Amino acid sequence: MGNEQKPGHVEKLERQRLLRKVAAWYHQAFQDDPKGREALAKWGLTDVALFTDFRIGFCNGTLKETAPPRSGLRTLFRESGVITGEGKEFFEGCLVFPWFEEGDECAGMWGLSLETGEGKYLPGFMGGAYNFPAVKRSRSLILTDSILKALYLYQCGFTDVVPLWGKGGQSAPGLTQDHLRLFRRYGTKQIVMAFEGEEAAKKLREEEIGVSLVQLPEFPADVKVIEEALRQAQEKSPVAAEVLKAQEGKGYEETETGFSVQYGGRRYEVKGVEKAGVKLKATLKAYRKTEPKRFYLDSVDLYSHRSRLLFAKGACGYFGEKEEAVQQDLGKLVELAESYVPKETQAPKPKTMTDVETSEALALLKDPKLLSRILADFEVCGLAGEEANKVVGYLASVSRKLDDPLAVLIQSRSAAGKSALQEAILRFVPPEDVEKYTRLTGQALFYKDENGLSHKLLAIEEEAGAREASYSIRNLQSSKFLSIATTEKDQITGKLKTVEYKVKGPVALMLTTTAVDMDFETQNRFITLTIDESKEMTERILTQQREGETLEGLRHRRERDRVEKLHQNAQRLLRPLAVVNPYAPRLAFPAETLRARRDHKKYLGLIRVIAFLHQWQREIKTLDEEGEKLQYIEVTPSDIEKANTLAGEVLGRTVDELSAPGRALLAKVREMVKAKNGTGEYRFNRRDIRQASGWSDFQIKTHLGELVELEYLGVVTGRKGKEYLYELAEDEYKPQMAGLVGV
Repeated sequence: MGNEQKPGHVEKLERQRLLRKVAAWYHQAFQDDPKGREALAKWGLTDVALFTDFRIGFCNGTLKETAPPRSGLRTLFRESGVITGEGKEFFEGCLVFPWFEEGDECAGMWGLSLETGEGKYLPGFMGGAYNFPAVKRSRSLILTDSILKALYLYQCGFTDVVPLWGKGGQSAPGLTQDHLRLFRRYGTKQIVMAFEGEEAAKKLREEEIGVSLVQLPEFPADVKVIEEALRQAQEKSPVAAEVLKAQEGKGYEETETGFSVQYGGRRYEVKGVEKAGVKLKATLKAYRKTEPKRFYLDSVDLYSHRSRLLFAKGACGYFGEKEEAVQQDLGKLVELAESYVPKETQAPKPKTMTDVETSEALALLKDPKLLSRILADFEVCGLAGEEANKVVGYLASVSRKLDDPLAVLIQSRSAAGKSALQEAILRFVPPEDVEKYTRLTGQALFYKDENGLSHKLLAIEEEAGAREASYSIRNLQSSKFLSIATTEKDQITGKLKTVEYKVKGPVALMLTTTAVDMDFETQNRFITLTIDESKEMTERILTQQREGETLEGLRHRRERDRVEKLHQNAQRLLRPLAVVNPYAPRLAFPAETLRARRDHKKYLGLIRVIAFLHQWQREIKTLDEEGEKLQYIEVTPSDIEKANTLAGEVLGRTVDELSAPGRALLAKVREMVKAKNGTGEYRFNRRDIRQASGWSDFQIKTHLGELVELEYLGVVTGRKGKEYLYELAEDEYKPQMAGLVGV
């Protein structure tokens, strides 16, 4: 094979240089045409770095057009075998796999027809070895019987692999004298042959090279299957053990900002890995393990061949080794960087519970008075009052495990305690199930990991910080997923392409706000919880705060940690069961307003999540339909009774045209008027309201405007510099949730 006659009279070096340019032309055609990448994907070859490192090409028949029919260049093409005597390109319609010798001269090419699947070598002298850097770099090699198998092993991380030749790629693999010459020159000591080849093995042993055989699976194959085959070969043969050992990176460890790994005597520290579409950027520090103070440092896009090449050129001098060795290392670093997840984005691992913790959590879930236990535990954790709010908030957090979760909006004046309520609820939820933010930009949620929000609780401290993201929040509630299409530059072709990002739901939502005029389209998707701002509630909170400073308060703080862990463990034990409501056809809901269409779903959701929370107290039934089994539990009348009680308090507020603070201010005004003369003829100004209510002037201005606009108060005077005076309209409306069917 290595001594075939060349087709023309082109000198060897001139031919190699010409073929190098031809290989570059074919490689550009491969980058421009997706057909080649699609074909390689069928053989399991998908690594972008692999395509560029081995300069894989595609012959689309356009090379001959670059040279006029009777030009000297056309003659060179013909004498080199690139163009046939009939004027066609030899590799037309083929994927082209060139290989190179030292000095980057092209030593030969192999083509694979996309139409027939047959392979053929470029006529003429065939020297060198495919993946020549491996021969130079390593004393232990893997030999395969085809270029495609060698590339697949390379992609799997076994980079010290060399394919042998065959006539057309179909006959038995050929070990040439050029192979043996290179093995002698670079001191190859061990070889694992991934094919049956007695003649080749005999020649290698004559060169005093240790040889062992391994039976690999049909490609493409799972990496673990290949590793297992090599491991078994390792157990049988010391040669295979040495070869396998040579493939491995040593000392991999994750750091606070990235990871580090060692190949031979070369150590790499990788920091600040950034993944964005077709870019994989990082800062690389390269040094010899024995000389850590002498290093080479640069930022690299690991998906860019040019970027890796520049780094290899700079780093090889620090290692005192050939550039090819560093390039091979960078190829391995690509895979490590792709699989690396920065610590700040790693989801907390679910806690492994002890038998005692599991037993205690189950005892809680099986308690017949479970909702009462939850309220009592909130008190232990320092949250007084707000019974309905606490239960609904807890249920909303649990609903994340359902296919149609609840969403809660906690609304109150500043300092009333909405953040305290949210924090108390979140502390009962396992940390791995919570995503909490203080602010969200308009497109922030679109770029989360695909499953980064699925069945989690998304909590936002202040609704104002999420207004830019209100569209994505609404879409996540309605459609249960987000998707965005954006344009990015293809690192292979250099052309712009459309990239789609998807984020799957469903997700439970919890927001807090002080706003009165919140976006209606967003607000009506939430169950609104309002904080009790009464004087009695304030006195209760102050008393609890003072008790927190006592010895009993210290005991409660220690007990709080235990209670929070108990509820986190209990929520971990809730299984993803379906909930069926056999009483649903007999339920009713007030239908006076269009908003009832959404409020009714919230009401049914309350019933569903109450039943779901009590799953350990229910019989689990199984639906067997067309061989597919679905486990479910059923709603009980007790669940409906509890939901009606809660709906009467929290959903009743949604039918009120006034905000909760507005309704509270109206009550203060009524008390003030009643205390004065008990009639609506009493006129008053803002100062009178401030003195009677104890509210700030800003709060009164905000909600007074709401009362005037909705005609609960009338403006008597106030124009042309006169003092604003108000009077109370005759209205005794109280929000209620009438029409629910009782047990």
